[in-house]
Amino acid sequence: MADTKITALAAIATVYPAADVLPIVDISDTSMAASGTTQKITSNQILGAGGTATLASATITGALVVDTTTLVVDATNDRVGIGTAGPAVPLQVKKDGVASGAGWTTIGRFHTVAETKGVDLGYNPVNNNAVITALSGGVASGFEFWSFDGSWASRATLNSAGMYISNGNVVMSTSGTGIDFSATTSGSGTMTSELLNDYEEGTWTGTLTGGTTNPTIPVTATGRYTKIGRVVTVTINFNVVITTGASGSVLVTGLPFVNNSSNTAHGALLSDSAMTFTGSPFSFIEITSSTIQFLQSTSNAAANVCTHNAGTGRYIQATITYTV
Repeated sequence: MADTKITALAAIATVYPAADVLPIVDISDTSMAASGTTQKITSNQILGAGGTATLASATITGALVVDTTTLVVDATNDRVGIGTAGPAVPLQVKKDGVASGAGWTTIGRFHTVAETKGVDLGYNPVNNNAVITALSGGVASGFEFWSFDGSWASRATLNSAGMYISNGNVVMSTSGTGIDFSATTSGSGTMTSELLNDYEEGTWTGTLTGGTTNPTIPVTATGRYTKIGRVVTVTINFNVVITTGASGSVLVTGLPFVNNSSNTAHGALLSDSAMTFTGSPFSFIEITSSTIQFLQSTSNAAANVCTHNAGTGRYIQATITYTV
């Protein structure tokens, strides 16, 4: 066929990729000429031919379907699906995975070219948990969580040694939740809870009063408290105070928490000229009470209250631990 100039071609109305043909020169067929033989080929034959084609760019206006439902690009909704004909989210993988030696199944892999470092995604068929695992090529590693707040910074690391918080705190967003120690060995008593669900520390204001009359001038002091779970420890120091006018038993009101309804509490006491007693003094909290009393323990006798020795320059220092 001689070289000719083709002009005035009309646009094709309907395309039949399997039937419409294009003329090509088959250079491997020299039956008509040494340079090759003119033959016909369809669009489907071109797309299905072996080898590799390189495109500088390509625009696909419809869905790109590879092997029916292996890979689907939904350009209308900006979604990509693997193993699903209709991806419901921007990236969806829907495929039975390959069982790993650890007993879970891999369904996705994000790795270096050599596949020595990266992350596998999968699920555990035993408990139906999702699984994320790090591959480090034999080097000890784990998961590192970063965030950007003006600059990138590592916030937390999770590895075989535990979890490390680089910045910030572990925050319990729901009241009553905490750290569960149920995996640890329990004591010989009747265990009722292994959940550490509270920690608190701060100050409280104690008021020194009398069982019969209060000091003429109100006496207060700032104490400190620490609460770990249900256990509260409080301290308070009345230093160089004036208790003139006070009489009867010595009391301190205003505890930050009420003692529980099961047990009384007992603690330490130091008194300098503030009280009258003959035995060994100690601090004491009744059940369901938020007041510290001061009692004296004597041999072969019931515990009695310590009473005010009113005056100036008095000292009372107390520490007591109780449960709430």
